[in-house]
Amino acid sequence: RDVAAWRHEGLITEPQEQALLARSGARTVETVRALRLGWFATGVSIVGAVALAAGVVLLFATNWNQMPSWFRVGAVFAGMTLAYGLGYALIYRYNMQRLGSALILLGALLYEAALFLIARIYNMPVDNPGPLLLLAALGAFPLAYLFGSRIIMLLALANSTVGVLAALVSRYPDSPKTQSVLIVLAALGIAFYAVGRIHTLRGELDHFAETYVFSGLLVLLGLVYVFTFDEPWSAMIDAGVESYAAPRVVYVSIMLALALVAAQWLLRRRDVEANIDTGAQAVLLALAAVVATWPGWAGYSIVFNAAYFAISAGLVTRGYLRGDERYINAGLLVVSTGLLTRYVDVFWSLLAGSAFFIIGGLLLLAVAFALERMRRGLVRAMSGAGETGPKGAPA
Repeated sequence: RDVAAWRHEGLITEPQEQALLARSGARTVETVRALRLGWFATGVSIVGAVALAAGVVLLFATNWNQMPSWFRVGAVFAGMTLAYGLGYALIYRYNMQRLGSALILLGALLYEAALFLIARIYNMPVDNPGPLLLLAALGAFPLAYLFGSRIIMLLALANSTVGVLAALVSRYPDSPKTQSVLIVLAALGIAFYAVGRIHTLRGELDHFAETYVFSGLLVLLGLVYVFTFDEPWSAMIDAGVESYAAPRVVYVSIMLALALVAAQWLLRRRDVEANIDTGAQAVLLALAAVVATWPGWAGYSIVFNAAYFAISAGLVTRGYLRGDERYINAGLLVVSTGLLTRYVDVFWSLLAGSAFFIIGGLLLLAVAFALERMRRGLVRAMSGAGETGPKGAPA
């Protein structure tokens, strides 16, 4: 893509473009198109697997009373076994990794649907989906490692997060403790992040490292984002949440996450980046422990705003130091989301409707311009660090 851009802007000639592609092993532009087509095939396969799983569930839902119990259970498990078998054959016999992985994903989705169908058939309580989602995650984790599938790993992490949240909310319904147990999600996000860093130490597991890292960041940032508002803290103060009132599960989750952070620090090479990384995780866990112990303070919204923007700055810094544009883009996206949120939060009730949108639109365009210049400057600086292409190459 970069070489094509250099050719388009006249920085190199067509023979030079072909020479650079040949040197990098691409040889022709058709290889790049084939790679893009591969990603398109992956997307289509995943959408097809999800649509097929949804169709199976809908079929059972509409004909539920007409089917005997043995047929319902047998049909779901037969479809799951067939999906796993076809996926295995496509991956290991016909080398069709993308389609085969989509069928493995279909099998995992059917397994998850089977858990809920069996619970309904035998009149098991399904008002709290947390335990069933955690069972689905337990089934998906080994499957992801067995087939090396990041999309199934993502499904397992999503099931774990939603399952933990559903179980906590069901365990503490409509009580002052409901909001305090959400701190468990912060510990879960940091635990995912630490496990991802540990995965980088083993070559065969490095494939999943970024899936864990970005999932952990998403869970952590989602909770921190919610806590940047004043409303959760006002609600806890109005509900009279007392100090030391957080359930024991909050402190247990914080200690388990801290153990993973310590293991990560001990196992990784302890350079400056690793020390800052693990130190930041420890500070966030310490903040979670303080909030869980003394929740009644309205100033926590300011603290979490600072934490939110500090995490985004850390993402941009890591992207710059590692030469990874994904972290830069993610960090700038987090910054822009935070700035937009604060603008709406502060000025929604102060400005008339038209003025709010006009000023907001102009500010957004200005912020977008500044962020894009910053991003291009960072990427250009990273590109200039290694002499791999013409100077001044576009970001």
